[in-house]
Amino acid sequence: MFSQPKGMIDSMINKEVTDLVSETLTSLGFEGEVVLEHPNDLLHGDFSCNIAMVLAKQVGKNPRELAEEIVSKIEEHEYIEKVEVAGPGFINFYLASTFFTQKTKEILKQGEEWGKTTRDAGKTMLFEHSSPNLFKPFHIGHLVNNTLGESLIRIFRATGTTVMPLSYPSDVSPGIAKAVWAILDKGWQDDITVARIGEAYAHGVAQYKENEEIQKEINEINASLYNQETDTQFWSVHEKGRALSLDYFTAITSRLGSEFDELIFESEAEKEGKEIIKKHTPRVFEESDGAIIFRGSEHGLFDNVFINSAGFGTYLAKDIGLLSLKFDKYTFDTSITITDIEQKHHFQLVKKAAELINKEWAEKSEYIQHGRLELTTGKISSRSGNVPLAEDILDSVRERAHERMQENNRVDDEMVAEHVAVSAIKYAIARVGMGKNIVFDMEQALSFEGDSGPYLQYTYARTQSILQKANEATPEISSRGGLAIVAVEQLLYRFPEAVERAANEYEPHYVANYLSDLASAYNSWYANEQVLDGSDAQNYKLGLTEAVGATLKKGLWLLGIETPERM
Repeated sequence: MFSQPKGMIDSMINKEVTDLVSETLTSLGFEGEVVLEHPNDLLHGDFSCNIAMVLAKQVGKNPRELAEEIVSKIEEHEYIEKVEVAGPGFINFYLASTFFTQKTKEILKQGEEWGKTTRDAGKTMLFEHSSPNLFKPFHIGHLVNNTLGESLIRIFRATGTTVMPLSYPSDVSPGIAKAVWAILDKGWQDDITVARIGEAYAHGVAQYKENEEIQKEINEINASLYNQETDTQFWSVHEKGRALSLDYFTAITSRLGSEFDELIFESEAEKEGKEIIKKHTPRVFEESDGAIIFRGSEHGLFDNVFINSAGFGTYLAKDIGLLSLKFDKYTFDTSITITDIEQKHHFQLVKKAAELINKEWAEKSEYIQHGRLELTTGKISSRSGNVPLAEDILDSVRERAHERMQENNRVDDEMVAEHVAVSAIKYAIARVGMGKNIVFDMEQALSFEGDSGPYLQYTYARTQSILQKANEATPEISSRGGLAIVAVEQLLYRFPEAVERAANEYEPHYVANYLSDLASAYNSWYANEQVLDGSDAQNYKLGLTEAVGATLKKGLWLLGIETPERM
């Protein structure tokens, strides 16, 4: 019915069930590590244990017979309704209604704190994401990086970690020199706009490939910018474009729900990196044909240039400099950088070089990669030609979201349409495993039915509508009123473990998939159950509805998604 990730299970009930099985094994003269998992199907219970199959060969018994022997000796527990043997020897535990009633009460009592833990209280983390090239508008790839980076920051904070978000904009590079040349070539230096910066970048790249004279001009501009020659027209254009690009970056990331404690620029890191590399030559690096390289091949990687023959630091040198700046400016337990999968080998080389320079840099730094986003629709136009811009995608999806809401007679509100659009994009990204590529289908992502962000938002809005109709605050739950255990309850208490697993594995999709299962379970139950029926169970059903709403709201917030009260 509803699949759940295997991982941490509610600590209290996990410990009690684990202790029950362990005590039973001891009474039978057996020893073994008891591990609980959630069955893939809720009909098979709430926990499953394979200890009988693990021990069968050791004790010389048939796994199923051993499982039956263990089950026969397990003592009764107030939170366990029954224990059964399944298949070749699995032991399945079915929790009692008393447990679920108690958990529902706890969720309602915790309110805004529901889903949070103090597991990592006291830990501090730097988290770098959404790092733009300032002369190349925020594009489709940045959407993926921002979505997953922002979500992980919120997830880590939910486990008690203090997180400092950073971004690392590129403000000096050969690509920026090409854009500066193109702005001057087109005579735009007195009327620079973000759109023109994007056009200039594409024009400069094309001309650099085709014309040797232009290559020389751009290389001279590049040298001038690296050397920070402030009295040139190149620097003037650079500073104007840099300021515009930063404003655009702030606006688009704010629209996506992100804020940064600090920006560290590549120009700072390049200087720092060059000094460090020269200082560690020849111990770590070596000179080769006028450049300084790192022999990655000696460590199972690849050789590459860190300072080129012109004397400028490459991206590798800049990332070494960035590490030095991070460790000089901050005190932290872990530094995480989220990057595109194509940069995996680059950062393997950076980390190995860093390890040889300062072991702590490598030990405390982690680089995680995400897949790439592909569009199935041709309806999204772009000012940049081949690469759709983040703003273009957001605007196109918002426009279509507004149309879909009108088609379905939903709330006609521009802000709601914006929230739905962001939800459609973010959820489509977050629901996929970190390293996998993502296919974005606009119509599917905007669906109000099935596995989509708008579907989850609509389910949340439904819970709020029901509570408003009931016209009362948090319901007083004195009993279940005879209500049988439902799938919604079997999923609700698992929310904190989905959050913890997402943090442990750097995988927001565990939260996304959990929310999809919960919404599906609630909507199936709602379709067959009248909540406001005046029965003895009404208050408990309202309590479940409020708990589902609270869980969806918190879970969607962890994914960077807003939850409109009405849709």
